[in-house]
Amino acid sequence: MRILRSLIGGVLVLASTATVVFVSADRLAHLAPAPVVRAAQAEPSATGSLPAPVKAAPAPKPAAPAIPNGFDTERLHALMRGDPILPGR
Repeated sequence: MRILRSLIGGVLVLASTATVVFVSADRLAHLAPAPVVRAAQAEPSATGSLPAPVKAAPAPKPAAPAIPNGFDTERLHALMRGDPILPGR
């Protein structure tokens, strides 16, 4: 009976170890390939072979309208105060 317990224990340890080894080997065999990294090429203007282009100044933006989304806060405040609504400005 003692030998049977030792054999069962040994078989369990061996099976567990074999499972871990096989799973690890399978994971290692199916690793994703490393991404291919290309060497960076220097820009011609950085090496001095071409002059750097001069960037034009950005065009000025048009002024925002006085009433941005068609919403007049002054008129709303006048309505809340009870002032009469005046026709157009």
